[in-house]
Order: sequence, then C-alpha cells, then structure tokens
Amino acid sequence: MAATERRESLLEALAAVPDPRSRHGRRYALAAVLALAVCAMACGARSVYAMAQWGREHRELVCTALGITRQTAPDVATLQRLFRRLDVGAFEGVLGRWLSARGLQRGEGIAVDGKTLRGIHGEQLPGVRLVAAFTHQSGITLTQEAMPGEGQELAAAQVVLERLDLQGHVVTADALYAQRGVCAQIRKKGALPAAGQGQSADVV
Repeated sequence: MAATERRESLLEALAAVPDPRSRHGRRYALAAVLALAVCAMACGARSVYAMAQWGREHRELVCTALGITRQTAPDVATLQRLFRRLDVGAFEGVLGRWLSARGLQRGEGIAVDGKTLRGIHGEQLPGVRLVAAFTHQSGITLTQEAMPGEGQELAAAQVVLERLDLQGHVVTADALYAQRGVCAQIRKKGALPAAGQGQSADVV
C-alpha cells in the first residue's frame, strides 16, 4: 500500500516568504509571526492590535504550536514593523497556494470580484480597493490585487487571473468582466465553460 502523501504545514509553507529583516536581532522566525497572523485572522482578528491580543490570550498554545522559544507572543510594535516591510505579494501567493492545495476541489467555481477593505476606523478613512479571487464552496481567498487607480478594476482582475491555475474550474464574475480581453485570458488559462465541459470558458 502506498504511503499517504504528507501535506505541507502552514509553517513550512510560510518559510518560503522572503524575510525583509536584518539577520541581527530577530526575535521571532518570520514564518511563526505570519502563521500567528493567519490564525488570528481566522479567529476573527481584523487589526494588528487584535492579532497581538489573540497571541497574548493564547500564548502557551501559540508558542508551542509555532515553535516560539521565547514564550512570549509578538507585540503590536513587532507586527507593525514587520508588516510595513513585508513582501505582501509573496506572502499572499504562498498562503493562497497552501490554501488551494488543502481546500480547492477540482471543478469548484472560482469567483472574481472587486471589494473595498476598511480598517478599524470604518467609514472615517477611505478603504483599499481590491480585486479578489475566492472559491464558491469553501470561501478561500486564493489571491487578490489592489486596484492601481480609480476605475481600474479590470487591470487588477487581469493580474489576479494571471496568478491562478484555472484548469478544471469555472470562473464567475459580474457583467463588468464580460470583456473580450478578460474572457480570452480565462480561456487561455484552461477554465471550464459554464456547463462544466468542453475546451473554452465563459464569464458567468
């Protein structure tokens, strides 16, 4: 009987993200800090303050699971310094591939849509406009891209589509994406048509 294929852990996957810090004075491994952020957000944290608080409240579990030998979770200042310098694209790419490998089923629909993210100040500050690709059933965000400017949602969408492996999947989007260039890109990437069979793809 063939041995069961071992899945890559979140920590192992995040080790591929480039560390922007100097080798001197690193108190925490980059993968451990990023894994803490991912887990905190999965539990509802929506700011660096909430991430740090979640780490403190689950300090023993966090340190044991993430291999943090200092027995203290990263504080707000540590998270802020790291996130300011982090290669966000590399981080999102690694995380999206890890999630896809664990939760994206063949034939599952992938939705592409624009959205506005707002921080803890809500309507008081302008939100960040993004285009994201996410799975229909599991709700996993596979990748996202900030819009380069006002009214440039299609440009960001094409960057998102270029990153995805669409083989065996149906792509859904609103009417804005029903443009010749976008549809041609989706077909070129091997997506299925709306009926789920055949050699070309449609935007549904």
